[in-house]
Order: sequence, then structure tokens, then C-alpha cells
Amino acid sequence: MALLPKIRKVKEDKKGLSGTDSSDNKKKGNRLSVLYNSMRGPKRREPKDPNSTDNDYGKLPRTSETQDAKSLRLLEEKMCADPKKLLAERVKELRKVKDPDSPQICTDVREDFPLFEFVCEVSLRRKSENFCPYISWSHPPLRVLEGDRLAAITLNIPTFCFPDMDIVEPVKKMKTETYCFVFTDLQAQNKFGYCRRFLPASKSDPPEKRFPVVYCMVTKLRSFETFSKIFDHVVKLRDFSSAGAYSFLKALIEQNAPKPGKSITVKYINPKIGNLVDVHVERVTAGKRFEHVDLAYVLTKLGSKLLVEIFINLLVERKLLFVAESLSDLTTIIHSIMQLLYPLEWQGIYIPVLPKEILDATSSPVPFVIGILKGHAKTLDEEALDDECNLVYIADKRIVKRPNFTDIPFNKKFRKKFLQDLKLYKAKLVKSESTAEHTVQIGDMFYQFMRTIIGHYSDHVTFDEAGESDIDLTSFSDAAGDHSEFVWQISKTQMFSSFVQGLTPDSKNVFNQKAEEG
Repeated sequence: MALLPKIRKVKEDKKGLSGTDSSDNKKKGNRLSVLYNSMRGPKRREPKDPNSTDNDYGKLPRTSETQDAKSLRLLEEKMCADPKKLLAERVKELRKVKDPDSPQICTDVREDFPLFEFVCEVSLRRKSENFCPYISWSHPPLRVLEGDRLAAITLNIPTFCFPDMDIVEPVKKMKTETYCFVFTDLQAQNKFGYCRRFLPASKSDPPEKRFPVVYCMVTKLRSFETFSKIFDHVVKLRDFSSAGAYSFLKALIEQNAPKPGKSITVKYINPKIGNLVDVHVERVTAGKRFEHVDLAYVLTKLGSKLLVEIFINLLVERKLLFVAESLSDLTTIIHSIMQLLYPLEWQGIYIPVLPKEILDATSSPVPFVIGILKGHAKTLDEEALDDECNLVYIADKRIVKRPNFTDIPFNKKFRKKFLQDLKLYKAKLVKSESTAEHTVQIGDMFYQFMRTIIGHYSDHVTFDEAGESDIDLTSFSDAAGDHSEFVWQISKTQMFSSFVQGLTPDSKNVFNQKAEEG
């Protein structure tokens, strides 16, 4: 059994993540009811000194394997019984101050992993006077998951596959949607639920009204386009033969994820025709960081001014609540923007599509990036939102700042030049199609932005005898010149703290690499 991530003790500060008094944060946090699935924890590497018991910066307390195994078992039981209670405990850790004493969680990332580990079909069935989503087919079957950690995850998959259940109606035709939700397992590893919603073929002529069906694949692989192409094949198969679609998915789940730009061949028997069929599955890539995003679409949809405003708010870990009319827009835009933070990685709550049942998550006291449908925004209690929370209306291309919002100190001349470059590139996109090359070029513009702002970090990082990293935040921010105030705010974020703690004496400055190699 995997060991429970080790969390070291930290010192309390007078202020929480949002910069407000801790007592105020507690008042805002008592409405929190989001599910455990959508939480993610900051990454942390193990200390190199096996005998270290120091709790200073960069050190983790030692715990025995027996204690960890017992804690994991208790945590699993608690999760299955009450996921909201488990979330509350995780939020307490995230509410610690954003400095080098903040808690970090160790993670173990393997190089080889399955293309996906769970797949299901989510349908709708009548319950009393209403309809509710349920898993109508899955592999592995739900019955073999009893007592397993994945069982707790599957309990919430139907809700996230149909986050708009209150407004779904039977129709004769609909536009197919591909979207994604994110959750975290007990080892603080991000996993993705890729979904394809479609209208099954009608059994009558003319076609009757019917409810949509959703296919969902759970994986640790971030490759939106790859799974979108897999769904294309699955949906076509299902219209011809449900058994053929299931057979294909069962064969596919046995495969390891191909490397970027490579493909795998899947052999399966189509029960409808009784023949052995070969299907080639390619891992679509536009550079390692951009294989699952479409920055050209994002720039066109949001405009350069709004995109830059969102990006700057993310860098200082402000709360952002996105509102869109479709699930696909929420997924594409939010996932794409998050990749622009490289080499930093978002450490707060991350829910690209939030079901109506847990809208209270928007009153969380910790930084978050959350997406909700426009139809649900009407029921949102804006009074419960934190003053540091911004509402981003995607369709209207506008951002609404909360009362008492404090502006982010950012060099106006640099912002103006960056906006001009983005506008010039956006003008080119109007005349051409969105391609992977466009995504890489736009991504490189933001990459150069990050290099200008924090690219000098390695000059201020030191390592102790155990190889643990530390950074002089004062000299680091002062060295940024005209960007010093902005860099100081970035340096106090959980993202930057986690990034610095992940450095090693042998690691090179990431900005010495090309953007597409990141």
C-alpha cells in the first residue's frame, strides 16, 4: 500500500492566503462544501537526508511505514463516509501562510502509466419525478471496486459528467461537447476525467426526443486532443454497435500512454461483425506543455486585454470564477490558461466545471480557479464571495472586480508593450485557422513574459548540505527592477514556494530551455 503523503508542521501567521485576517477567513470558510475530488495538493520532494528530523525549511519529519499505512486506511474510510469532511481538513493545510514554512506534500510520479485507468458510460434514469445520472457501464466493473480507493472517486463521476443536470432536457438533436473535470487522489496526484457528451442514435424515424449520454475516461495524462480523437471513434462505434464500443475501450485500457507524437495500435474484436479490428491511437502534441490546449482559440475568444488581466491575477494567486455558456468553453479556456503559468504550477482549488449542487465552493477561503455555467450564475450568492475574487464572463469578454479590490502593482509600460504584441498576433489569427503552431507561438510569448519577470531566480537560490533549496526573497524581488513590487507578490505565493522547494543543486535554470521543451 502506498504511503500517506508526509506533511510537516508549520508556523501560523496572522494572515491567510488572501491577505485578510484569519478570523475573517474562518467566517468565509464555513460555507465550504466542495467535494474532495476537486482538491489538489502542492508537490514536495523527499528530503535527501534519511535521518533528518529537522522541521526547518526544506525538512520533513520522519514517520514510520506502519503509521502511514494505518493513517491511509483511516483516511480512505473517512473519505468514503464523508468526502466533505476530508476536504475541510485539506483546506486547513492550504490556508497556511504562503511562505517557505507552508506545508508541502510529497508526490511520486511514475514514467510509465496506463493511457487511462477507468472508463464509464453515464446515462440518465428516472428517480421519483426527476431524472438523475448514474454509471450504466464501466470498466473495471463497479462491483470489483468495492473497498478500493477508486470506488470513492466513481461516486462523484456522474455529478461531474452532468454538472448541468438541472437544465438538461430530452432533445431531438444537439451539439456534441467534449469537456474535462479535475480531481486529486490520496497521494495528491492530479487526475483528469475527460468527457464526451453526445446524443445516441434514435431507434425511430422520425427521431424521437432523448437524453444525452456521456462517456468518461479517468487518467493522469493531460492530453485533451488525444482523448477527443478517441471519443470520436468510440461514439461512431456505439451508434453501430454498443458491444463494439465496449470491446474497444476494454482493449484500450490495457495500453500504456504513448509518448508525445507517438502512437499505439489497439486490437479488439467487434462482436457485431465478428472480426479483429486494428485502431491506431496517436498522442497529439504541440510541444510537451501544449498538447492539450488551444491558445489560439482562447486569445480569439477572450481578447488580449482580458487574457492578460486573467494571467496577472493568477500569478499572484487571486481567486477567479469563470462563467461560460457551454461546458466545452469552460474546459478549453481554463485548461489552456493554466499552462501559461509555467514554470509555476497552480496549487489552490481547481475545478474547471463546478456542479450546481456544490456552488458553495465559491466561498472557499483559499485561492481557487472555478468554472460555472451561465445558467447557474443566477443562483450564485455573490455576497458570500471574497473581496479578492474576480468574476470572468467569457461570452462578454469582461472581468468584474469585487468591492474593495486592490490593484496589482504591474509595470504599465511593460503591460502596454505585451498587449500590443498579443493584439498584432490576434489580428493574424482572424485570417487563418487555429493550429498547434499558433498555440506554441502564443505560449512562447507568455514564456518570454515569465523569463523577463522571474528568470533571474537562480541567482538568488542557495542549497544546504542536504541539498535543500532556499531563496533570498528580498534580493530576488529587488533585482527585478521596475517589476520588483510585482515579483515580490509572486514570491509570496504557494506556487513560487513549491517551485523553489522542488529545485535541486543539479537542476538548471528552466528558462535556459526552449519554450516547447518545458
